[in-house]
Amino acid sequence: MTPCRVCSKEIVSPAYETPAPALTSIMTLLDIPTRVYICDGCGHAQCDEIPDIKGFYDTGYRISLSSEDHDQIFAVKPDGTVIYRTDHQAEISRNLLALSQGAKLLDYGAAKATTLHKVVAARPDIKPHVFDVSADYAPAWEGWIAPEAQATYEAPEEWAGRFDAAMSHFVIEHVADPVGFISGIRKLLKPHGTLLLSMPDVSANPGDMTVADHVNHFSEASLRRALAAGGFEVSVLDTTSFPGAFFVVAVRSETPVKEEQDATLVRQAVDRGLEICDFWRASADGLEKQAANFRGRKAAIYGAGFYGSWIFSRIGKDVEVTAFLDQNPNMQNATHFGHPVTAPTAIAEDAEALFIGLNPLKARAAIGNMPYLHKPGLELVWLDA
Repeated sequence: MTPCRVCSKEIVSPAYETPAPALTSIMTLLDIPTRVYICDGCGHAQCDEIPDIKGFYDTGYRISLSSEDHDQIFAVKPDGTVIYRTDHQAEISRNLLALSQGAKLLDYGAAKATTLHKVVAARPDIKPHVFDVSADYAPAWEGWIAPEAQATYEAPEEWAGRFDAAMSHFVIEHVADPVGFISGIRKLLKPHGTLLLSMPDVSANPGDMTVADHVNHFSEASLRRALAAGGFEVSVLDTTSFPGAFFVVAVRSETPVKEEQDATLVRQAVDRGLEICDFWRASADGLEKQAANFRGRKAAIYGAGFYGSWIFSRIGKDVEVTAFLDQNPNMQNATHFGHPVTAPTAIAEDAEALFIGLNPLKARAAIGNMPYLHKPGLELVWLDA
């Protein structure tokens, strides 16, 4: 039995459980089982807290530090043009926050603060501030954020009530106390200040449910409940600008916010969560059969992100993996789990199978745009087959 991190209702047993190791969002393995709990009180899903969570985010979680311009791909246009994630986040942030002239903007859990940097490039009147629970990113802030506008580990007391707006991109899914996290940001905002949060939407990106360090999996119901508990009124909840993610804008309330719960939204979230847990059980069984089918034969994995890494953790001991294929040029010409990462066009001629490590809700459309992967002698293996 474990308490829900959002509404505190006791959750009797996990809806999904698989033995160690567990895969993190930075593609490392932790020697812990994966357990998913789904709350029927508010529609929140959550996993066990990872060991030494403070130490992990202080020195172990080094996102996008491999190179100065490292970024993730958000989308690839039909003509091959790559849209990078932080470019898209910056555009959404500018549109949703609608910042006033000279506004003080805090990036909370900023990491390298690349999104904030791009917001400021478009809006040089903005006064940027950054906070993170690690000092590893501080060199990336130098030269464009004033030293007194930088903070690590603890936000300075003098920052209380300072900011017109705060944004926190893809951070809250990592924290053990999401309501406390929201309340902490509230204290830093001016009265009626604006908060922009982004986070995975597990219903549209099922892989998120099994990411070891994503200990929270919000639904619309649980997100609204958490923001109300943290002292915010939701003004915009956007699920379309960044498919697979929530972008929510909320305004600091100066009076207690009633924590209303939409029973229909809660029921939908619970049903979808259970459906995703069933999907992962079926995918694991299917991959086990395919690993036996291709045992000792050459294969490649499409995608060096979470889905591809998860596939490797399941088949790597049985199948002769020749390479990971990935369209992100920042990942190519490197190795992943000891195997080269190459452009999809460079797939080995003698590969007999290509395991598709993409969001199953988008995978067929994405691979369909690459005719060179549809060739005789190469079997495509799908997670949802």
